[in-house]
Amino acid sequence: MGKIYRVIPDETAEINSLIRVIDESGEDYAFSVNRFYAIELPKPIEEALLSVAN
Repeated sequence: MGKIYRVIPDETAEINSLIRVIDESGEDYAFSVNRFYAIELPKPIEEALLSVAN
């Protein structure tokens, strides 16, 4: 709870009701879509978060 994860497009995962997310280690994993809530961030916030994530 309280974390924001980046989602990677994955058509195969979507077909199986999964989403592929990148965790804190930089690895990506597929999880059930029911485990996450999608949010839209304002562009400046998204850019700021991505700049410190890399």
